[in-house]
Amino acid sequence: MISGTTQWHTELEAKLARFFGRERALVFSSGYLANLGALSALSRSGDLIILDKLCHASLIDAAHLAGATVRVYPHLNLDYLEKILKAAEGKKTFIVTDSVFSMDGDLAPLPELVALKNRYGAYLVIDEAHGTGVFGKTGRGVSEHFGVFNEIDVHIGTLSKSVGSFGGFVTGKSELVDYLINHARTFIFETSLPAPICAAAIEGLNLIEHEPKLREQLWSNVKRLREELKKIGAPILPSESPIIPVVFGDEKRTIQAAEFLLGHGFLIPAVRYPTVPKGKARLRITVSANHSSIEIDRLTQAFKQLLSHAD
Repeated sequence: MISGTTQWHTELEAKLARFFGRERALVFSSGYLANLGALSALSRSGDLIILDKLCHASLIDAAHLAGATVRVYPHLNLDYLEKILKAAEGKKTFIVTDSVFSMDGDLAPLPELVALKNRYGAYLVIDEAHGTGVFGKTGRGVSEHFGVFNEIDVHIGTLSKSVGSFGGFVTGKSELVDYLINHARTFIFETSLPAPICAAAIEGLNLIEHEPKLREQLWSNVKRLREELKKIGAPILPSESPIIPVVFGDEKRTIQAAEFLLGHGFLIPAVRYPTVPKGKARLRITVSANHSSIEIDRLTQAFKQLLSHAD
């Protein structure tokens, strides 16, 4: 606010607004801070924030920081969500969700959520952290993939995943951005991103925009690995994204599996409580466009050995 805005910050925000077809964009120093800043600024005591149970921790923390009433519905249970909305009629209400759930790899049912928010006069806030650059014809995310892009009220994202840089952002109407500049404490009081990081993010967005073959290669890799893991009986969840969870359940076994794969040259983190519920420990594979078919085949063989040792 005082001296942290350079031409690179301004150019990045203009680039984000053009890329997402929005009036304005505002860059934060991380995706976590974008979620905290947006939700805490837009809601207050007496409002209602409704979250999917598997929302990212930053959205959960943001909801509680806002001071609003917070309700949580079981993962993807829209009947339960509608009951909450019915009971809350007359309240300023925000439906908040990830577009891609980071530990299960499945998608939020955005068309149904849009229908519910319109029916009950709520606002829909989505975090496209894992959707940007990956889903949609132009890489705008899951909202573009489902054809409801223009129905999203507040669009939050990160620059540290598919964009390959660092930082977070909010896009939307000019009034939204002006309001956040003056009320989002994680923007007002946080140190801004270094200018070279902004320049790197602009170039990352250029790659997403002008090299769609990268996205095509990514989905080809995802399909290949998922099919190969199914063939060997790996306990994968039916994810719809480049996040492929392999659920072992037992934490000790999951850690041992991660160590086994690391010994074969594959860094696949073991994810356990409190990131996922107890008894749901898993390996979280994240596929990229840069993975080669040889690497995918090698990983499949390593999993085959791992599963045979477990038997």
